[in-house]
Amino acid sequence: MSKRFLPAIILIIFISTGLVTLQSCGKSGDKKDTLKTQGNNDLIKGDRITLKMVPKKGEVFRYGMTAKTSQKENSAMTGGKDVTQDQTTYYYYRQEVTDTANGVTTFKVTFDSISVVFENKLPGDSVQKVVYNSNVKDSIYGKPDFVQYNSTIGEPFNITVSPKGEIGDVYGLQKIYDKIFKGFGDTLKEADKSQIKESFGNEAIKSVLQQQFQIFPDNEVVKDSAWTRSYDTQLLVFPGRNSLSYKILDVKTENGETIVTIDADLSTTLLKDEVKDKQATYKVENSSFNGKGTILFNLTRGFVVKKETTTKIDLTLKLTGGGQSMSSTQNVTTQMNVNILK
Repeated sequence: MSKRFLPAIILIIFISTGLVTLQSCGKSGDKKDTLKTQGNNDLIKGDRITLKMVPKKGEVFRYGMTAKTSQKENSAMTGGKDVTQDQTTYYYYRQEVTDTANGVTTFKVTFDSISVVFENKLPGDSVQKVVYNSNVKDSIYGKPDFVQYNSTIGEPFNITVSPKGEIGDVYGLQKIYDKIFKGFGDTLKEADKSQIKESFGNEAIKSVLQQQFQIFPDNEVVKDSAWTRSYDTQLLVFPGRNSLSYKILDVKTENGETIVTIDADLSTTLLKDEVKDKQATYKVENSSFNGKGTILFNLTRGFVVKKETTTKIDLTLKLTGGGQSMSSTQNVTTQMNVNILK
């Protein structure tokens, strides 16, 4: 992909854990303030709930995912003026449950369409805009930046997901790779093909699809109680640690199915605020990181109904190298919406 575009998976910096915020839901169905729901006797015992993903074989889920990222930079490289890049990526895909052996769910995943809207807002009200749609074979469609998207449409592959909601394996990608290679005119060397498989392989696809699934705790939880999850992360060149706090806000019954609403908060700590390499020294002078979300989960059928995420990163950096120094201010806002489609 060309470097002028924001990477489609820039979102993984903060939300690959499933931290997400939900839009308000409609009031369809009957709401009951009880944890006893038919068909969930093994997952709900009194006020204790076992959060677990248990879909049935043969179920088909259709999703729409929207990822919005806005990145603003002000530095000597931008002439001391704000330069903003906005990218919105829309994914539409379906998942069929093909196996549930040993509690691990295997999905056959097929992307139906992907579209991207990219805007580079330069000083002086100048705007560079690119619009890509996998369903429209225009001049943008054939650009190398989008070969991987073109090659993904309509080609099923498989993922495995644990009862806790973690994607384990991604496989069956060879037909997608073959289409990518063909998109480059079959002129790629083996080293180039290996690099493509590495950059657009299991981890890249896993990072996008993990946004759909919520990672649950090992033990049962009580309504109104909180649990936490922490993991190391990388913020630009700086090592950090994300800490997430989750809490069940509501348990209700809609159309005979149990719907659990979970609130989530994110905080991030930099483990090191200065990093050196052969070219320069990078130091964080000021920083702010935060994120918040809510998850709506259908406990009866074992799938996420809706998610919406908002995360914000504000950094002031100082770069020193070659006898010169430069300050840079960067602001990144990321929003993610995931919705089950009817």
